[in-house]
Amino acid sequence: MEKHALYKMTWKEIEDAFAQDPVVLIPMGSTEQQGIHSLTGDYLAAEEIAKRTAEASGAYYIPVIPFGCSEYFRCFPGTISLRPSTVEAVITDVVQSLTEHGVTKLFFINGHAGNTPTIEDVARKLRREKGLACFSIDLWQGLTDAAKKEIYGEKDSSGHGGDPLTSVMMYLFPECMRMDLLGPVENIKEYKGVPVTGLKKGMVAGVPFNVYMDMSDMTKQGVMGDPFASSAERGKKIVDHLVHACCDMVEIIRTHDTHI
Repeated sequence: MEKHALYKMTWKEIEDAFAQDPVVLIPMGSTEQQGIHSLTGDYLAAEEIAKRTAEASGAYYIPVIPFGCSEYFRCFPGTISLRPSTVEAVITDVVQSLTEHGVTKLFFINGHAGNTPTIEDVARKLRREKGLACFSIDLWQGLTDAAKKEIYGEKDSSGHGGDPLTSVMMYLFPECMRMDLLGPVENIKEYKGVPVTGLKKGMVAGVPFNVYMDMSDMTKQGVMGDPFASSAERGKKIVDHLVHACCDMVEIIRTHDTHI
């Protein structure tokens, strides 16, 4: 059976695989609250999408990095938050360990928005120091308006604690979900006199401002989307859509020189 998980291969098998200049996927996520009803290990979704992408495209993937910077969620038990400097150090060391053995094609499968600026910092450092371009996808921002309309219908129920992740987890890990714990979803409309439009976001005179709240300031359930609209069927459509797009990206990376 063909192997795609580097951690299930011997070093000799990996040496032979790296000699073919393959695309290597680096799945990342976080361990943080996803609403009162959903599992905290959202990194599991990024891991599964990386696995399916690798198996369908012929790429390889490393073990998922399960922690990110989740500062605004740490008010909820179970959230494990790393400092941005720690996340950057981990990613830098991972990239160094791969590139020193000849890997030139790196693709981050990122399932946590808090990782995004750190991935960019590492990618730009890799570009400057080793002359390599690398690539990433922010999974839960990876649906276009057209894809959302096709998958969600007319009502976009996305938001933290709602879709896309609630549907994805209902599809991938239904045994872990506790939809029975959900009650009425209530979010604040104002914080310290500032009208609130989203996590860390306020709006005054039609101008957006940053407002540094904790998630518990906004919602006691940790929910901002509409989890009642979620379903396993919808989750399968989301996963299939993202895996298909990631496979297309792998093919682009594979067939182009990533040296600057």
